[in-house]
Amino acid sequence: MSQTRSQKIKVEWIWWVATMVLVALVLMPIRINAPSYPFFFQNAVFIAAFVTISRYIFHLRLSLIARMKWIKVFLILGSAALFFFMTMSLGDFNNFLEERGLQTLVTHLHVDQQTRTMNYIKSEMIFFGVGAIIAGIILPFRLIISLWRVRNRGTV
Repeated sequence: MSQTRSQKIKVEWIWWVATMVLVALVLMPIRINAPSYPFFFQNAVFIAAFVTISRYIFHLRLSLIARMKWIKVFLILGSAALFFFMTMSLGDFNNFLEERGLQTLVTHLHVDQQTRTMNYIKSEMIFFGVGAIIAGIILPFRLIISLWRVRNRGTV
């Protein structure tokens, strides 16, 4: 294994560990204040997808998959399923907000804490959800451009 590839593997692991730490830090206030929150998994996927897809969009040539054609093709095809999952999850969250409301999850808290927690949950879910969806739309085009560049120019 070349030294460059070994370094890219280490950097990829560091990014994944940092992403998981970010997921834990962002979801910790929700876990503490609203333990019956039904969107933990979807929220974690939004955060991880936003960070990872954004990283691949802007730093693809520095990533481990820079010259891996079949992984790029798989990601292009998988982007449609991920996009569908993310849009359905964000729609489900929006339906939950309209039908039940976040207040049903934080009734045990003081009124000020309820307001802060509800604003936090709504803001971060919408931020990471919309960000991940937009990044998920851009990623296939970035990967197609990268495939074309590798094939025709020898660059990423």
